[in-house]
Amino acid sequence: MSADYNIIIIGAGVVGLAAARAIAEKGETSVLIIEKEDGFGHGISSRNSEVIHSGIYYNQGSIKAAYCSRANKRLYQFCDKENVWYNNCGKLVIAQQGQDPALQDLYQQGILNGVDGIRLINKNEIASLEPNIAAETALFIPSTGIISANELMSAFYRISASREHDTLFMSSVKNVGKTESGAYEITIIEHGSTESSVTANWVINAAGLHSDAIAELVMGNTAPSLKFSKGEYFKLSSQWANKFSHLVYPLPDIKHDTLGIHLSIDQSGFAKLGPSAAWLDSLNENYSVDEDLKSVFYDEAKKYIPDLDIDDLSADYSGIRPKYFVNNDQQSDYYIKHEKDAGLAGWINLVGIDSPGLTAAISIGEDVAEWIIN
Repeated sequence: MSADYNIIIIGAGVVGLAAARAIAEKGETSVLIIEKEDGFGHGISSRNSEVIHSGIYYNQGSIKAAYCSRANKRLYQFCDKENVWYNNCGKLVIAQQGQDPALQDLYQQGILNGVDGIRLINKNEIASLEPNIAAETALFIPSTGIISANELMSAFYRISASREHDTLFMSSVKNVGKTESGAYEITIIEHGSTESSVTANWVINAAGLHSDAIAELVMGNTAPSLKFSKGEYFKLSSQWANKFSHLVYPLPDIKHDTLGIHLSIDQSGFAKLGPSAAWLDSLNENYSVDEDLKSVFYDEAKKYIPDLDIDDLSADYSGIRPKYFVNNDQQSDYYIKHEKDAGLAGWINLVGIDSPGLTAAISIGEDVAEWIIN
């Protein structure tokens, strides 16, 4: 008996939708997307800084570095073709007094990772580019930008739907088994109560925060495991709107595997700070923002925005990042694998896709499509 679908994608965030889009452009029509929320992109894909990253931060040889560097130009090209809003505004990574050696190290890493156009700039050039920012030295990274995550995901979803891919919203995966013919049989709970099953030859696990739990359904204790980091954002008052032309980042926070509390801008020119970083003991999808963090954000931002007043800050939103660590490395990476060597031909895990996942998604999706179609 043939399977109900050739391909099932678990998760309708930016990574799952990127895979669906790439598969659609290969001509594949037999696809079902399963999503636990009532629409696409409601999870971690919509709770980030909406930055198009350059690939400078990630260890040479890492999966993150490879995908981010490769996807940067590809993403801009896609946005031009599909009329997705972006602003290739560039970024400053700033250093204060005594931090120049760390900035030099980051510069060398960017060179090794093949980041285009990066250069070191001095205090005077920083002031000319961003009059409201104070720093001793900085890296200028012209390939960084901002994007409308919703427009990007909408474009992916539109292309997927054009090939008549099916989507099940408000549906969670309860169990995974195998049929006699070797297809994957997925048990689904629809709308919290109705149980059904569907079969497919291929399954793409792009379940975001729950991708490790989905992997465990077929791999048991050999499945990759995740740690969770909550990040919160504060926005600046309207008096700071259109006062910044670039993204402004401090040096990375190695202890928490984050890029530090940075300044980003949105489509309307409004500015926000964040994210913070706090390790979570368990996954509790609580997206409230702790008002007590206001002084922490202010203290960090005041280091490079000298005219900032604490009353300029107000709570905005938060996100939770799924992080996959290999051995005892301080920097997380992605777990991207077709599990055929584990006896699971046709099962693809996309686990731990945190930042720069929004940037990398388009190339991850294209690779997954190649594995399946070819």
